[in-house]
Amino acid sequence: MALSTPRWKTQAGLTLVEMLIAVALLGIVLLGIAPLFIVSVRSNYSANEYTSIHNLGRDRLEQLMNLPVTNAQLSAATATFPNDLPTTLPDPLTGVPPSGVANPFTRIYTVNHFTSTPPAVAGGPYTLNPVLAGQPYDFKEIVVTVTSRSGGTNLGIGARTAQVSGFLRNPDPANNVL
Repeated sequence: MALSTPRWKTQAGLTLVEMLIAVALLGIVLLGIAPLFIVSVRSNYSANEYTSIHNLGRDRLEQLMNLPVTNAQLSAATATFPNDLPTTLPDPLTGVPPSGVANPFTRIYTVNHFTSTPPAVAGGPYTLNPVLAGQPYDFKEIVVTVTSRSGGTNLGIGARTAQVSGFLRNPDPANNVL
């Protein structure tokens, strides 16, 4: 009869010490990667908020730029128009306001009138001069400002504000005086 090796020496597997070393190494690696996940969440939130702000601003600017220069929404020579967004967001399931969730965005716009002075040298820049109400004007400047009230406070990002602007040419400066 041949001598055999004890059964516990022939079994393959991990010892408790090997398992603890593997778990410790995994923990060290995960601790090194965790900040990357936090930065990723902040960046995604910030990018989403910037996209929303710019979309709201560009949408309103496009609406205003398609109005005639004599429209009441563009009437004042120098005026700031109040927030035109609803105070609550629509319900995500029905799409009907109010959902009870406060709208984190405010959107205001200003209108300024300008006259233009031809360049002193051929090919030079025109000069725009502000105009008071009741005087003829060549251009209307529309500046839309969108601000996020949430500001990513839970993520420590800070407030977000964006401005977009455009100019409308007055087709008849002598007769379109507002």
